[in-house]
Amino acid sequence: MTAARVRVYLGCSLDGCVAGPDHDLSFLSDHAPPPEAGAGGGLGFEEFLGQIGALLMGRRTYQVLLDYDAWHYGDRPVLVATHHALPPAPKGGKAWAVQGPIAQLVAEAKAAAGGRDVYLDGGDLVRQGLDAGLVDELCLTFLPVILGRGIRLWEGLQNRTDLQFDPPTPHGGAMIQVTARVRRGAAR
Repeated sequence: MTAARVRVYLGCSLDGCVAGPDHDLSFLSDHAPPPEAGAGGGLGFEEFLGQIGALLMGRRTYQVLLDYDAWHYGDRPVLVATHHALPPAPKGGKAWAVQGPIAQLVAEAKAAAGGRDVYLDGGDLVRQGLDAGLVDELCLTFLPVILGRGIRLWEGLQNRTDLQFDPPTPHGGAMIQVTARVRRGAAR
């Protein structure tokens, strides 16, 4: 049996923004997936989620899910990195607050995942996970928009991360999905 992986699955603008100014996410819905993306609303998201045992996300990401009533995780454990009390997860979901260094949070998420993969979500936690060498795979869906300003996924990274790409998957001119695995032991 393979070890549980830490995986990222995000949509972003071509210039690497995961949100616009003031955390605006309207660009994501402005570029909805084409019909061939499937009923799950994402490009392979249902298949991806089927491999996930637990999620680790930031407090702001959790709040966005609540604001948009976008709970796609069923009863999978969702660990939310925060120092504040959390509103309950909707639709019978399980979410609880966790705090500590990223390595400890990932270890807690892996324990909650029961041997399945961990979905790491939220720009700040993704950056922390990459810098700590804890991320195994990135699946990024680039939308055909350049925001110019906003929350940039890569801004603030401290360390180099070497990757190996799978062939990109275009989706009807509406978006391109790229999956990359972290290359361990590459020169830093």
